[in-house]
Amino acid sequence: MHIDIKKVTINDIAALQKISKETFAESFSESTSEENMRNYLDNGFAADQLSKELSNTGSEFYFSLYAGKVIGYLKVNTGGAQTELQEERALEIERIYVLGEYQGKKVGQLLYDKAIQIAQQLGSDYIWLGVWEENERAIRFYQRNGFVEFNKHLFKLGEDEQTDLMMKKFLKLVNLQPVLESESIQLIPLAERDFPDLYAAASDPAIWAQHPNKDRWQNEVFRTFFDGAMQSGGAFRIVDKVTGRTIGSTRFYDYIEKNKSIFIGYTFYSRECWGKGINPMVKAMMLGYIFQFVDHVYFHVGALNTRSQIAISRLGAVKVDEQKVAYYGEAPQINFVYEITKTSW
Repeated sequence: MHIDIKKVTINDIAALQKISKETFAESFSESTSEENMRNYLDNGFAADQLSKELSNTGSEFYFSLYAGKVIGYLKVNTGGAQTELQEERALEIERIYVLGEYQGKKVGQLLYDKAIQIAQQLGSDYIWLGVWEENERAIRFYQRNGFVEFNKHLFKLGEDEQTDLMMKKFLKLVNLQPVLESESIQLIPLAERDFPDLYAAASDPAIWAQHPNKDRWQNEVFRTFFDGAMQSGGAFRIVDKVTGRTIGSTRFYDYIEKNKSIFIGYTFYSRECWGKGINPMVKAMMLGYIFQFVDHVYFHVGALNTRSQIAISRLGAVKVDEQKVAYYGEAPQINFVYEITKTSW
């Protein structure tokens, strides 16, 4: 099922009020009295209250939509809009709610991924949230995503006092998946839902003709490549901003903090993009960003891939080594290693 994520605007108050009330009632009706629940829904999700929250520049809401229907939503806070802590380099996930019939379908994960993306774009040091101590499903969800408990606080639902666990997740010192863009090209962090679009761009045998792994145009082989990209934590899909089409992929990988070094690679483009200056543009965006954090950038290029060797040399990269590289789920292949240093760039 395809889920869209849409930023909520002041024109969406009615839909926001509806999903807020429905999901909150589903989540807590069994644990509180009918009167307390009615009062909380009427006051906490009144139209003027939601309008006030939407107007706060430190808060953002996002809907998850399935076939145009709002099935869940996210609220994040920064700065003084945070309900507690209010540290400048922190982001609070105040609410992630999904209608019961759509739970277990990764809708909450998509909303969570959106929160992570926002935190990374803002350069947040950590993300925090409060979750009801008896909501074991939600606690397990956040634990799986790397959150740890650091405190507790009381949450009043009418006359009922409940205890929330406060959980925190520190982000990487170097964000390997920022959103990067030029006037015509955008690099967007790769997500599981991107497989069909990315495979459509990769399913041409000619793309892989000079690559050590020539079968990547096949669905099952490309699936292995895609799984490795997801596990790398630094992969992107490359998007043509004019057409909105996915035209390829690239990634950061093998970051070594003590050496201030990283690799850029696993890059491919659909054939209609060849010879149009897109690869130099993409590499320039990536190098301009990553040289804020490292001094050496390396590239693996297949020993027989003369087209890519010529392209990387034109960027100023110098061949420094030859290695047998074990691609994720594939047999090792001989690659040339090229380097660009921060000083030469």
